[in-house]
Amino acid sequence: MSYSEIIRKILLEYLKYDSVDDVIKSSVSFDDEHGNYVLLQAGWRGDDYLQGAVIHIQLIDGKIWIQYDGTEEGVATELVDAGIPKSDIVLGFRHPSVRQYTGFALL
Repeated sequence: MSYSEIIRKILLEYLKYDSVDDVIKSSVSFDDEHGNYVLLQAGWRGDDYLQGAVIHIQLIDGKIWIQYDGTEEGVATELVDAGIPKSDIVLGFRHPSVRQYTGFALL
């Protein structure tokens, strides 16, 4: 299974967490041509409209760059559990000066 297939599978799993009565709904956006994969949420919580990315992943030069991760457990853990080596996962949302301490790839 390719990295893009694994990413799509993981993000699609998040869609199962929406309940019938939730007013905030999740959706995914996959752009294989440019290597962008996003889990989005949008909806109303009371009088406030919420919208934004929950997870943003990019494929850059053969590495998986996690540009944003708003999940509790961390999508990096799910990628590792799916068989992707930590050396191929970059925590892009972490400052370059601290990436060396994460156990994941630097670039």
